[in-house]
Amino acid sequence: MSGSPSSPPVPDPPQFESIVEGALVGVYVVQDGRIVYANPRLGDLFGYTPDELRQLPSIQPLVAPEDWPMVEDRLRRRLSGAMQTSTHVMRGVRRDGSLVELEVYSRRTEHDGRPAVAGTMVDVTERRARERELEARERRYRELIENARDIVYTLDLTGRLTSLNRAGQQLLGYSEAEACTMRVTDFVPLNQQAALAALMDRNVRDRQDVTTELEIITRTGEQRVLEVSTQLIERDGAPVEIQGIARDVTERRARERALQSLTIVDDLTGLYNRRGFLTLAERHLKLAIRKKAGLFLLFVDLDGLKQINDTFGHLEGDRALVSAAQILRQTFRSADIIARLGGDEFTVFPLEAADWSADLLLSRLDEQVQAHNTAHGDRGYALSLSVGVARYEPDSALTIDQLLDRADQALYERRRKRRT
Repeated sequence: MSGSPSSPPVPDPPQFESIVEGALVGVYVVQDGRIVYANPRLGDLFGYTPDELRQLPSIQPLVAPEDWPMVEDRLRRRLSGAMQTSTHVMRGVRRDGSLVELEVYSRRTEHDGRPAVAGTMVDVTERRARERELEARERRYRELIENARDIVYTLDLTGRLTSLNRAGQQLLGYSEAEACTMRVTDFVPLNQQAALAALMDRNVRDRQDVTTELEIITRTGEQRVLEVSTQLIERDGAPVEIQGIARDVTERRARERALQSLTIVDDLTGLYNRRGFLTLAERHLKLAIRKKAGLFLLFVDLDGLKQINDTFGHLEGDRALVSAAQILRQTFRSADIIARLGGDEFTVFPLEAADWSADLLLSRLDEQVQAHNTAHGDRGYALSLSVGVARYEPDSALTIDQLLDRADQALYERRRKRRT
């Protein structure tokens, strides 16, 4: 290019002028700190004509004051040969004082035989605004995750943690850097490993979102219960990671269990009450129906409770009821359903008991009663239990209430026969 600072340079070869003049990017040449060539698009970017840009004594008024030291340094380094080419973003000052963000490409060249800087400028104001908005959203999102009360985490497809928010770090007792060297299986008890493997398999193989409960072990060895929701993240149709949100429900589950025990457990004996018995017995009966298995149910009365209350007082009557409950616990297995139905009435629903074992269990019950009376002979009365047995066959279609009625009738018959 040639020409005075106040007139357009003449490009060579001839086709250069038509290409550059019609370019959609701003094209410039700077020498001695002044613009010596500007195409029409460069003028549009700043709100000047190309001639007006060339008449400016310096390019400094076109650069935001905060960015001028950076621009000046880059010009100096390119002219000295320390930097041949560079790309950077600067804020330009338009004629009306407004700012425009420009992506600037420049390289060292020569103009009229002397060093100069030539390059292009592209308006990236809108793009940069979108990028800043996206960055702000991502920052707010990260802050939201970090400050969330729930645990937020990500896993790679092998189960290794790749991120863990502050709530997760506080619960587990590990920093994010420490946690990200571990696999999620490191936090789960052995008896939960199969459930966790199935959870991840459903996530990755079946592309299913999953919500479940898992027990985890913290750094201090404390066990906590988490309600976990997971989601598979895909890019271009391929799974890349698992995102999860977990909530510590340990205390809530403990309260629910306590509340449930209050509603299904007898306060005096600690056995199931009628509500608890009916709930569990219905499940047991349905399982027996599916398995087409026979079973039996025992109806038990504490004999002479009214006489004990009248003679020794109600506190002693309560002691007798508690003793009867202890005898039943000692006779039957912990898995069997043992309940106090109310007053002096008890019931036992053995699990997986064969029909022939009823007589054996009744014999053991008699032995336990005799042993108790021998050990507590100073009470002034002997404990006595009456028992009736109702048997259930797979094709009988009896309900729990009907089984209870039959066992009660059998108890009555045994008492009648004992009296005669």
